[in-house]
Amino acid sequence: MKSVLPLLCAFVWSATAAEPRLGKNQTPTDWRAEKRLIDLHLHINSTPEHIKRAVKIMDEVGIGVGVNLSGGTVTSKDGAASIFEKNRKLAEEIAPGRLVLYMNLDYSGWDEVDFAERAVKQIEDGHRLGAAGLKEYKRLGLNLRDKSGNLIRIDDPKLDGVWKRCGELGMPISIHVADPKAFWEPYDDKNERWTELKDHKNWWFGDPAVHPPRMELLEALNRVIERHPKTTFVCVHFANNAEDLDWVERALDKYPNMNADLAARIPEIGRHAPEKVQRLFVKHQDRIFFATDFQVYDRITLGSGGSGPAPTDDDARDFFEKHWRWLETNDRDFEHMTPIQGDWKISAIGLPNEVLRKIYFDNAQRLLARSLPFEVCRVARVNQLKEWKNLKSDGWDNAPAHRLEYNSNDASAAPESSTLIRALYDEMNLYIRYDAPYSELTAFEPARMDSERVGLWDRDVVEAFIGTDSANEKVYYEFEVAPTNEKLDLVITPEIPDVVKRLEWNSGWESAVELDKEAKVWRTVMRIPLKALHADGAKAGTRWRVNFYRIDRANRAFLAFNPTLTRSFHAPERFGWLEFLP
Repeated sequence: MKSVLPLLCAFVWSATAAEPRLGKNQTPTDWRAEKRLIDLHLHINSTPEHIKRAVKIMDEVGIGVGVNLSGGTVTSKDGAASIFEKNRKLAEEIAPGRLVLYMNLDYSGWDEVDFAERAVKQIEDGHRLGAAGLKEYKRLGLNLRDKSGNLIRIDDPKLDGVWKRCGELGMPISIHVADPKAFWEPYDDKNERWTELKDHKNWWFGDPAVHPPRMELLEALNRVIERHPKTTFVCVHFANNAEDLDWVERALDKYPNMNADLAARIPEIGRHAPEKVQRLFVKHQDRIFFATDFQVYDRITLGSGGSGPAPTDDDARDFFEKHWRWLETNDRDFEHMTPIQGDWKISAIGLPNEVLRKIYFDNAQRLLARSLPFEVCRVARVNQLKEWKNLKSDGWDNAPAHRLEYNSNDASAAPESSTLIRALYDEMNLYIRYDAPYSELTAFEPARMDSERVGLWDRDVVEAFIGTDSANEKVYYEFEVAPTNEKLDLVITPEIPDVVKRLEWNSGWESAVELDKEAKVWRTVMRIPLKALHADGAKAGTRWRVNFYRIDRANRAFLAFNPTLTRSFHAPERFGWLEFLP
């Protein structure tokens, strides 16, 4: 099995400022405070200073994970590390858990007879090396040419193996073809994008002797999408056709594997009637992704740029804030975020929160589930939690909080079941707390309190799977508590295949449940002796493997802290991490 690097991904917040909201009560302000947003379209130069600057701005605006589409190629010579490998390694060292990288295809040797096979091998190598997806720039059909000088078409059959293999490996493709309509119109000061074009002459494609018609490129991409229905295509810049919402809607209706990101096209989309835009976003809320085309090189680029003064970090913050304003409010006729893209105003579309969270991060969580950094639960130290059953104990105020709200098998979101997890430890015990909103509880009746019930997991439960053997991931401990405070603990090890025998293991743990019927929340605390988990207990710096789960039968939610992407919770290779703080 392919190893997965245990990158740190501890986007947590302290409960001291305000008690975190549960379930559907969360707001965009909460999400940004928790750094939950995912930007699916960044370009960051792979140097320490550029990565640090990008992450600093991400922190300030509430972006937790950014997708760097400029990951580089995976080809190399003489066994040397590829550009992609170097870039990914640097991102992990400088900003662990904050960036995922897409690979880029190397078209060298296009005219050679085995190029198609070698291109597929590039995809397989990229998958093995940790590429989250494939980014294809606007070069196919526009400037990439074979040895005879002919443009390499987007739908060239030689590339079919690439698109197909990406689908088989679960690698999404972010693909850019064509550009705004104005880039095909006369190159003069009457062009509405003249300010931009005069600084980027190579972005003008209006000479029919050199470049094909714009719609020919879009139609070629649609043929590719139709030929490969099992491959996920994210058509960047709002399906490469932000000026024509009717065309975008028809394409999304026709091709279920087609998606759209927002990168650098809100100035265009925002020109349309906001009611029409909102209707489209609500209709296709599961297939639209928050993305900005924010770039950090020697200067930063905010959607697009030119020869003017370099934007500042303050300008970058304003750039992101205008995204929030456009998506979240109903403001009318305000300046858009990238003035060089056009001298007009935009109107906001005021999306409901249940749609916003999909666009901001839920859709990307599902798309990138295979590649996102593993979750880390940070465990705060307390001197002694004397009244551990008291959920109002001061000790919980300083415990970092985490969300449990994605289904384990496919990383789909279940915000109505969003469960809060916090953990503490003292010299003797590990304490794990769950705050679980519910609509209806499903439990065994009557409860069995004198013995453990095989099959407790067939009703509502919260669970913790903890692995402390660094040499054997297949050995771990399982703890379950039901809303009735029925509980069980067992050891999972290949040496004991029988579940009844596994239940004979006894950690000496305890649990407490508080049922708040008015707020419709059930709260659980587990107290687990550290020595039962590891002979040496735990101290600051200890890291154990962990996955937390919740089964909410009424809402058909089977939640995992780190989704296993299988039908089983028992996938230790997909466990996250417990990290014990000083």
